[in-house]
Amino acid sequence: MSEELIQMKTDIALIKADVKNIQKFFTKVEASIDMMAEINKNVAVQDEVLKNSIDKIEDIDKMVLDHRQEDIERSRIMMDRLEEYRKGAYEDHQRLAEHTASKREAHNQILINELKALRKSMEERLDEQDSNIKELQRWKYYVMGAAGLAMFVMVEMNWQIIFS
Repeated sequence: MSEELIQMKTDIALIKADVKNIQKFFTKVEASIDMMAEINKNVAVQDEVLKNSIDKIEDIDKMVLDHRQEDIERSRIMMDRLEEYRKGAYEDHQRLAEHTASKREAHNQILINELKALRKSMEERLDEQDSNIKELQRWKYYVMGAAGLAMFVMVEMNWQIIFS
């Protein structure tokens, strides 16, 4: 019996050691389960954060698309306004060019009329000077004729009869 008792004590000691090992194992399993629960919580939190982030990113994407549409609309409005301004400026330029052309035409007509008047005045003065010159030439010929006649008379005249 003693052997059986020793054998039983040995078996009990081995069982106690096995129970301690099992307790250590289950302690580690419980710690692992706690860690897994904590990890599971963290994963759930991260999943929520991820969902929120995805929602925020989708909201931001929507806002970006909305802003793009608004920018496109603003650009279209600006281009329309720019086109209206360009057309208005072109029309203003055309009106200004027409106004300037009409003013220039009127001014040119005034200058042409003044030049015609000046030309007429110059022609009248030249005609008057021509008639004066012709009159002077006639007088020159009369004087030269009279001087020639006087010279002829003096040359042909018998001076001795007159002075004797």
